[in-house]
Amino acid sequence: MKNIMKNKVFKILFIVLFVTLENNLNAVDQGGYVGKVWKSEKVTWIDKEFGHEITKWTSDKYRSWPLYFDVESFIDKNHVIIYSNRSGGINLFRLDLINGTMVQMTNEKGNISGSVWYIPKYKILWYKIGNTIHSLNSETFENKVVFQTDSLEIKSFSITVNKKYLVFSVNKNPGFSDNCSTGPYAIFRFGLTDGSLKQITPDYGFIISHVQANPVNPDIIIYAWQHRYRPGSSGIVGNTPIRIWWVNIKGTKGGPVGPQEFGLHRTHEFWTYDGKRIGYSARYKFGPNLGKQYLGSCKPDGSDNFMFKAPVGPAHSQIYKDNKHWVADQNNGMILTLWTFDRGKVIKEEKLFRHNSSWNGQPSHPHPHFSPEGKKIIFGTDRTGTPCVYTVKINLDDQKWK
Repeated sequence: MKNIMKNKVFKILFIVLFVTLENNLNAVDQGGYVGKVWKSEKVTWIDKEFGHEITKWTSDKYRSWPLYFDVESFIDKNHVIIYSNRSGGINLFRLDLINGTMVQMTNEKGNISGSVWYIPKYKILWYKIGNTIHSLNSETFENKVVFQTDSLEIKSFSITVNKKYLVFSVNKNPGFSDNCSTGPYAIFRFGLTDGSLKQITPDYGFIISHVQANPVNPDIIIYAWQHRYRPGSSGIVGNTPIRIWWVNIKGTKGGPVGPQEFGLHRTHEFWTYDGKRIGYSARYKFGPNLGKQYLGSCKPDGSDNFMFKAPVGPAHSQIYKDNKHWVADQNNGMILTLWTFDRGKVIKEEKLFRHNSSWNGQPSHPHPHFSPEGKKIIFGTDRTGTPCVYTVKINLDDQKWK
């Protein structure tokens, strides 16, 4: 009897040990820097030109900048995720917007400078290193590998709002040429719970980027026909006839989000917080409206489109959750500006700060984000010669901003 009991206990312990090992198989040891607190570097002043309170949160000693504008970056109203190279490589940090301290969230040997996706309600951030996708808990910093491939070259990615699928674009023939269209490109989905892998778009002869899962509906994905405008860039160089595309998660429906008017070039598309509309900046590259610039919005199927005139160029922009306030860069991208709007009509324009970014690479780009309660806008600029993180104080509940 004793031997039988010992065998049962041994079997139970073995099963528990096996399950524990299996659950922790993908856990990543990030080393001693994770959780390190970096002291505050913040400096606050009242801007003389436009009169708003500006805070510079990071010093010129390091390169630091916000996440891309189409990715949620606020953990809560007082904490935001940023990039910085202060520990060597480019890693992720949680910036406290009250006391200015920064807590290191990752300690990767490579650079986390590409695709990142964050869903606040789960407190989980996903990021890419090479062809490996990690999940990272923004509170505990628990770090796991959720997908890794040696056969696919992952470009842009996103996570569906139900955490069910990783959706990503792939260059299926990366070695074809560095000087012409490198495709075909396609979008794949990977099941984060069942491990399934499926291509959900046809092969396309253009570069696919800016993959964005809808923040409310897990069935809809938008992406961009990415143009290249610099001589020597890989891929088709020039403006795209249809910039914004969509696909459903099953891969049974999708196509261009149109119609896009002839001569109009859309860019920097993003979802509104309620997931009901797509925002974008636009400018006419040829035709009778040559040179005119706009901010615009449409439904995911391209219907109910409106635009209002704004001198924004290829601006980064974001619409606040009230769908009444729109932040972007104007005057050739040098002045952060807030527009109060009603569809195609501008109610008010408020210049916030002349950031004078060089626009030399993503770390210098402004990438503005509204805080959850509409009290501040975070942005980046290299106006001092080094990319740094800033905020401008606002209050969208105040009558002044209505």
